[in-house]
Amino acid sequence: MGTATDENGKFRFDNVPLGRHEIKIMYAGYKEGISANILVTSGKEVILNMDMEEEIENVKEVVVVGQKDKSQANNQLAVVSATNLRTEEINRFAGSRQDPSRMASNYAGVAGGGDQRNDIIVRGNSPIGVLWRLEGVDIPNPNHFTFTGNSGGAFSVLNNNLLANSDFLTGAFPAEYGNKTAAVFDVKLRNGNNEKREHTFQVGLNGLEFATEGPISKKSGSSYLASYRLLSFEALNKIGVGFGVNGVPQFQDFALKINVPTNKTGTFTLWGIGGKSKIYIKDPEMEIDPTDPYKFTTDNFSSDMYAAGISNSHNITPKTTGKVIISASGSRIKVISSKIYDVKPEFFEFDMSNLEGQYIANYTITHKLSRRNLVKGGIIYRSIFYNNNSKYFDDSDSLFKQGLQQKGSTELFQSFAHWQFRVTEKLTLNSGLYYQRLTLNGSQSLEPRLSATYMVTERDRISFATGLHSQAQNLFIYQYRFYDEKTGNYNQPNKNVGLTKSLHLVGGYQRALSKNLKFKTEAYYQHMYNVPVSISHENGAGVYSILNTGAEYGFYVLDSTVNTGKGRNYGLELTLERYFNKDFYFLTNLSILKSEYQGSDGVWRNSAFNIGYVVNALAGKEFHLDANNKKLISVDFKVTASGGRRIIPVDVQASLQKGEAVYDYSRAYETQLKDYFRTDLKISYRLNKAKSNHNFFIAADNLLNTQNVLTQDWDNKAKEVKTYYQLGLFPYMGYKVQF
Repeated sequence: MGTATDENGKFRFDNVPLGRHEIKIMYAGYKEGISANILVTSGKEVILNMDMEEEIENVKEVVVVGQKDKSQANNQLAVVSATNLRTEEINRFAGSRQDPSRMASNYAGVAGGGDQRNDIIVRGNSPIGVLWRLEGVDIPNPNHFTFTGNSGGAFSVLNNNLLANSDFLTGAFPAEYGNKTAAVFDVKLRNGNNEKREHTFQVGLNGLEFATEGPISKKSGSSYLASYRLLSFEALNKIGVGFGVNGVPQFQDFALKINVPTNKTGTFTLWGIGGKSKIYIKDPEMEIDPTDPYKFTTDNFSSDMYAAGISNSHNITPKTTGKVIISASGSRIKVISSKIYDVKPEFFEFDMSNLEGQYIANYTITHKLSRRNLVKGGIIYRSIFYNNNSKYFDDSDSLFKQGLQQKGSTELFQSFAHWQFRVTEKLTLNSGLYYQRLTLNGSQSLEPRLSATYMVTERDRISFATGLHSQAQNLFIYQYRFYDEKTGNYNQPNKNVGLTKSLHLVGGYQRALSKNLKFKTEAYYQHMYNVPVSISHENGAGVYSILNTGAEYGFYVLDSTVNTGKGRNYGLELTLERYFNKDFYFLTNLSILKSEYQGSDGVWRNSAFNIGYVVNALAGKEFHLDANNKKLISVDFKVTASGGRRIIPVDVQASLQKGEAVYDYSRAYETQLKDYFRTDLKISYRLNKAKSNHNFFIAADNLLNTQNVLTQDWDNKAKEVKTYYQLGLFPYMGYKVQF
């Protein structure tokens, strides 16, 4: 089948048979582009966005046979440590739970935060170093049940049914990404169908969902896309499925995108996402003690987030494009912890409310100087507002203390410039500069970035990248107050803490073993410096480093931190991937890593994220039950193995003597828990009807019910170290219909 585009590049194929297909696109002066493995189902049209790369040499005729590397990022300026997360695989891969964050943990260099949480731990870095970007704008942590200072949660606010292919970068980012040091998740929402109204209804692990899309004006090509999800796990709780806590999570979220192209003023886009989550946790294990007769402890926890924006992409000249984005986003976290007594009133132990938000104005311009040269630059202004409060009861002196009580605003200025020089058809160089300044304390950074890629042969490619990256601390680090027992006053010693900095070096090699089989390896080294550590060495403070933040579900701030700490991460990653072809795919990877840090005591130690290795093996097979591809069964399988988490061990003798947990900070992170192992299975059935398609699936995470250790801690009642475990067998199912 063949067709031609109109003057705007739009094309359409009608009456395409069900099944998987390949599209080839050709245009004089450009390399031929191929998009393979396109799934066509009934009840929903397939919408594609394809791009082409211009030939350097201006010749009359050229024939190039090839296929775009599916692993390469949408952002063509990212040449190493970049993966294109394809939406079909978010839905397909076992164990991903239709969550983009869990999907990312299938790739080399990435470890998950645990069975209960979807934090992304990249190359031994803290998950707080992950940058979330949506539609070209940095956004707050887009997860349900997140916590102050974390970048993950229990479930993603991002709806997998609305996502387009997105980029995940694990190191040495291009100049347009800043203020994070670990990784970048650059997420895109797809456009709605601009020719036909379509709807999706889904029920499953992510709750009840309804999505709709269609044209606003068929003449102009404008479209809308919207969804709403609502979930409570009460049903799973009643049949005995555990969640790792004594509570039932509930959440709801929405997403919206409106796309309006115009003839004279470019394309306008309005988008937004938002989510609310809450849980009431009750710990019934507390026995009534005559000296402290409370029944149990409770935690009321809720977290909300939103992000919205409007953008305009326009042509300034035939070779120059611009994009302006105005956005607003924010998050709120509320926690109340209390004790419920037999005879006394309820007693509050901890009360925290953190509200943070931002308004962003962003303008980016891209100019193609010639076939060989492209320049891109941008400037971002961010106005940040906050209202953070926390109050806790200090048992040592029986006083309530106000750790956080800050309301106000600050500003972050960011800018970047990028130059891509295609030296030859085989060699491409990228260079850039990034700058940022935080007005809260005047900290600033100018960061060079450099990368190169060289096609040794048609099958072999080598790449190299380096760059300096910096990150401002979470606001509560600057704002936290400490009580001075001598004066009875509060001080705020961390308000002038500087930026954490990280120098990345990455080298990679990739070989196309066949059209659908790829081998890839990367080696990296990261040097962290200017890392906040504590001046004090008392009570183990000398081992503190902000590089370990995110290892636990909570946040820690120490008095008088200074930028004198260091860290280093290095490792090797190997990947062998067979793209889905002839009804079969597999993905295997091995990551060997070392992550170390140096606190204020000058001792090099394992970091909390130095797990040593991660192995992933995924495979899937699709079975056709009829000749017309109306009925299909898919079986997807995943095995994950990794080194265990590292913890600060309990000093048993000191804990027995003191009557409470005492930790051996001299052996911080020496203790490594038992290795992690998990097997996941997912079975799906797809039925294509005349005007709809139906998808049923059943899945089991941790199919073998392996008892993976979460942590070890002191049990003061039993007077011994107790082992806590992650989730056991976790079954779930779902149904989706598109019509």
